[in-house]
Amino acid sequence: MGGEETLGQRIRRLRHERGMTLAQVAGEDFTRAFLNQVEMGRSMPSTRLLRVIASRLGAPVDYLVDGSVRVLDQELAVERARLALLQGNPKRALTLVEPALQERMALGSDARLCAAEALRAVGRPEESNRLLDAEEPLLRRQGDRDRLRRLRDVRAGRRMSRDAGAHLRLADRAMREGQRDQALEHYRAARILREAAASAASAEGEAAEEATPD
Repeated sequence: MGGEETLGQRIRRLRHERGMTLAQVAGEDFTRAFLNQVEMGRSMPSTRLLRVIASRLGAPVDYLVDGSVRVLDQELAVERARLALLQGNPKRALTLVEPALQERMALGSDARLCAAEALRAVGRPEESNRLLDAEEPLLRRQGDRDRLRRLRDVRAGRRMSRDAGAHLRLADRAMREGQRDQALEHYRAARILREAAASAASAEGEAAEEATPD
């Protein structure tokens, strides 16, 4: 049965084997209703929430998803692909993101949005549109407003570049909408951007001091 199980079925089986309730697995990180939707195959958890579920169930993330899938490797591939896009190398982005394109979690959506943007950059808009057309109804069913905004940006040819303030606003909005995993992503991005800006300012200050004659 193991090879035929879905993610949700595997989570439910492990939860029952451990004698845990929906509330015990959900904790304060998400609702029982959301976990029930995951178990029924009607919702897909983000990578962060999947790690929370795996930790509560005492199981490896890769086992919950699929024994042959390396989630961390796919996360790294998507982030490297995003970086390649920012560096102006869409062909490399396409190569890097390819292993995660069939992923069903939020990570897969990130991979497909990245691929769609890269395809546009290399002059293959028809393939990009096919990816976006297939992804949009999935994101709408999941109520993923942030990724829907990103999808519209890609379709319109807008570069998805945000400053720390924009990430903070999106994080606050996600918190109000109960999307804690997306809020975490935006808070983390805002922190990284603020730290980078502070580091750059500090480096400039040190350089100015060194250039000042005694």
